[in-house]
Amino acid sequence: MLQYVSLLSCALFTLFLSFAISRYLRRPNLDSIPTVGPGGLLTSYWGALVFLFHARETLQKGYTNYKGMAFKVPGLFYWNVILSGPKLVEEIRKAPEDYLSAREGFSDILKPKYTLGHETIHNPYHVSVILTQLTRNLAARFPDIIDEIKTSFDDNIQLVDYEWKSVPAYETIVRVVCRTSNRVFVGLPLCRDPDWNDLVSGFALDVVKVAVTIGLFPDFVAPFVGRLLSNLPRSVRRGMKHLQPIIEERQKNLDEYGSDWDEKPNDMLSWLMDEAEGEECSVQNLTRRMLTINFSAIHTSSINFTHALFYLAANPQYVEPLREEVEATIEEEGWSKNAIAKMRKVDSFLKETLRFEGLSFVSMLRKAVKDFTFSDGTLVPAGSMVSVASFPTHRDNETYENADVFDPFRFANEKQVKEQACQQMVSTNPEFLTFGHGKNACPGRFFAATELKAMLAHIVVTYDVKFENKGLRPANITFGAANSPNTKAKIMFRKRVV
Repeated sequence: MLQYVSLLSCALFTLFLSFAISRYLRRPNLDSIPTVGPGGLLTSYWGALVFLFHARETLQKGYTNYKGMAFKVPGLFYWNVILSGPKLVEEIRKAPEDYLSAREGFSDILKPKYTLGHETIHNPYHVSVILTQLTRNLAARFPDIIDEIKTSFDDNIQLVDYEWKSVPAYETIVRVVCRTSNRVFVGLPLCRDPDWNDLVSGFALDVVKVAVTIGLFPDFVAPFVGRLLSNLPRSVRRGMKHLQPIIEERQKNLDEYGSDWDEKPNDMLSWLMDEAEGEECSVQNLTRRMLTINFSAIHTSSINFTHALFYLAANPQYVEPLREEVEATIEEEGWSKNAIAKMRKVDSFLKETLRFEGLSFVSMLRKAVKDFTFSDGTLVPAGSMVSVASFPTHRDNETYENADVFDPFRFANEKQVKEQACQQMVSTNPEFLTFGHGKNACPGRFFAATELKAMLAHIVVTYDVKFENKGLRPANITFGAANSPNTKAKIMFRKRVV
């Protein structure tokens, strides 16, 4: 038996070595770009494993040593070319899609064939719907947004009198964000359906798990692993049970009365149905599209808001300035989109959270479809993955004063209030990259900002919050470039004591 195990081990090692040499010989020639970490035939694989657990430190080292330049770090099956400095950020922003492709970059990471559906990435008509219809209707839909926020927190926390209650922070925020987002996406009563919420919030996690797992295997194994792990067909069938009667009823009204029929719901599903063409009009494809939009919306906003909630709980001195601003603005404007837009400290608190934490240590992911040369002569060959070192950029003392200090009202001082448009959390620039930058910046950031600001405003005027036993902010969970708050940590809530 031991002999067979030894033979199998030798065979597997030989297969891995052959694959490693094959990949090494076929890799794009990036020798002119400096390397951070080991870069040899086999040592680069060790460097890739180190990056999985120490990405922040690796990127910071590269940024410190090669600021304003490109450097590379090893991945398991390809090199990651990392850019730094405003000049190169602007150049990647301006690069044509047929040279440096955001779509192909995300395809390589998210494996849409197995997770979201090929057409979702390669026919992204929902992006224009998000940029136009969703953004334009934020004011009209704001009463529904704030109503769902208030109702969701009440339902999920269920406080008694003025007693403290401990709840799982991330899980609670996911539920609130899920219901609030779907109030705008599919409306009542579906946005409060437990099975629908369980489906769409779980689907987002499935996408990440499956994509990450596939990414651990070489390309020739991906089809087998993808088909084995994919939950997409099952999720679509489950979603269709909820959406099919709704879509068919709406389609009946569209066919009979036209696109402006009376009492037509003003939500994402209606906007998608208005824009869908050909096969995209089917119940199956509309369901897949709704799952994709939820994937983009729920956990990104939940992660960002949980980071903010942790900073609030760990720093009670920040609560009163936020309360004073929210109460004064609500007294003047009521609960409205216009009121949210005037809450500069609320906006600054969330923007500083995004600067200090963020979803990822890198941003502006691209794949080189053709060879691309930057103005400093850096050549990125076709097939290379390119991104920007956002974490070190956000912690650069030459850009942000005391950059390693969390300063919640950093973007709400008198000078920056005068420059309001370019200082808001939805604004992107080469020094603030959480949402990306340029035409490929996150299209849903305007909705996300409105939702998160309304959530923070509601919390500070409605509750007191703290960690259990006067605890400190729990350490983040990181894997590769991903940065998440501790998803098991708890927060204590009570009704605000006035």
